[in-house]
Formats: sequence, C-alpha cells, structure tokens
Amino acid sequence: MDSRLKDLLREHHLEVKFLPIEKRGYIIPTPPDQPDILIINQDLSDEEAERVILHEIGHANDAFDIEDYKGNYSVRITSEDCANKYMVKQLVKKYAELGYDISNTNWLDFANSIGTEKYKTVRKELEKYCE
Repeated sequence: MDSRLKDLLREHHLEVKFLPIEKRGYIIPTPPDQPDILIINQDLSDEEAERVILHEIGHANDAFDIEDYKGNYSVRITSEDCANKYMVKQLVKKYAELGYDISNTNWLDFANSIGTEKYKTVRKELEKYCE
C-alpha cells in the first residue's frame, strides 16, 4: 500500500484488514474513539484492493446512517455513486501526480483501466488537470 493511500486512511480515521471474504470489501463502523475498519478481500490484486479501499473511503465521507443505507434503496444508490466518484477522483489525482500527460489521456480508456463505468466523472476529473 503506497504512502498516499496510508495518508488518506489516517486522515479519515480508518484501518484496513485483509480477510478471506466473498465480497470485495466493506466498512465496519466503530465507536467514535476507534477507527472504522475497512474489510478488504485478501484475494484481490493490489490495483483492485486500492480501488476498493478508495471506494470505501468514499463511503466514510458519507453522512448516511448505516440503517438508511441498508433499508433505503435511494440512499444506497446515492451512497454508492458518491463512493465511486471519490474513487475516480483519487485515481485521476494519483495519475496526474505521477506525471502522466493528462491532456492526451483518453478518458474512456482510463475509465476502463480503473474498472469503472463512470465515464462522465472520469472525463470531468481529467479535464480539471487540463485547465
């Protein structure tokens, strides 16, 4: 796990555990004085694990109650959308910080390479670095 990702985890007061689970990952809320725990499937590649961790950090930014998430479809869809947008934003930021030529990056190829169908979000985030 790179230092940028570790910094984000610290900033959001989160801890990661890699375990043999069927899902890709999820977040376990804890008491306020404890870091929330991200459970990540131990069988994911490093790139997949990074995407899942970023997605779950996106959930940590949500103001939604876990019961609302579980019981209200609209809340769940909105929360998933926010988490996916956060992941995209962070991956584009990392890509730019690594020095890649954003102005010549094909947004569709980039979206596919990070495993998202949030094409408009990818294009919008890439454009931020071209201004």
